[in-house]
Order: sequence, then structure tokens, then C-alpha cells
Amino acid sequence: MFTGSELRAKRIAAGIAGALVCAKAGIARSRLSDIERGYVAPSGVEIARIDLALDDLTRAKRKIAAVAAEEGWPTSL
Repeated sequence: MFTGSELRAKRIAAGIAGALVCAKAGIARSRLSDIERGYVAPSGVEIARIDLALDDLTRAKRKIAAVAAEEGWPTSL
């Protein structure tokens, strides 16, 4: 299981905005912030939902990048 700071590091490394994770995981942005900063202790279920949301969004981001590359879009700005 992840800690809040590990989830934050995973989210930032993936380049995923907190608001997207919250929308996907069904939690408030302030709650995610408190979890990531260690201000609150999330339940195991909550951590699992956040982790799954991160995995799903990372997978979607890769798919979008692959389609963009196939279409000849720039891969970086």
C-alpha cells in the first residue's frame, strides 16, 4: 500500500493533475491534498481508489500520446 507522499510522487511523475485524479477517484481535491501532505490518514479503500485512478489516467495518457504520434502531432512542446 502507498503512503500519501508516495501517491503524490507517482501522480507528479506521471504528469497527472490532481483534479483529474479526484474526478476519477470520486474524492474532493482538498481531500487528496490532505492525503498527499500527510495531514489525514486515508483508508485502504481510499488509497486503492486513488491508485487505480492514477493507473487508469496514466494508461489513457499513453494511449492519447500514441494516437497523437500516429497522426504526426508533436510529442513535446
